[in-house]
Amino acid sequence: MTAFSGHTSTASTVVIRNDGFWPDVTVAEFQAIYRLPQDYAEQLLVDHLKLGVVWTNRQLVEWKREMIMRGCGSLSSVPEDEQGGALGDETAALLHYKRAVFTYSKALLLPQFATINRREAARNEARESEETTENFLAYAAQAIADFLGSGRVDVELI
Repeated sequence: MTAFSGHTSTASTVVIRNDGFWPDVTVAEFQAIYRLPQDYAEQLLVDHLKLGVVWTNRQLVEWKREMIMRGCGSLSSVPEDEQGGALGDETAALLHYKRAVFTYSKALLLPQFATINRREAARNEARESEETTENFLAYAAQAIADFLGSGRVDVELI
């Protein structure tokens, strides 16, 4: 279906295949949860979502290594109690993982919107985008901390 803007309103069917341990992620879920404008080209979404997967996987490399040493071949094979329990059909770990991927990806996408749309609303958003981008990067870091069960604030002695 095409809206008056000329952009399709259908969700993407692209699935980002992960490394086998971490779950695959879909562009459609990213679009739906994080309310991404239809103005973004699908390939831009795919590219930035892949970057979000790479960043998140790197943040969790030690945790993954430990789980593999315990005999877990994927996140879904890790016992639920080590994943923070289940919430319906998803574990807390899966929710935090996807939040990290999606919020990091959205942080990368936000500056792109100002280059796509030049209406007054876009100019206003561009003024705020640096702060908004920083917020989404913080959300991604918080999701990693929540995944690992660590505090969200680190204090170092100077």
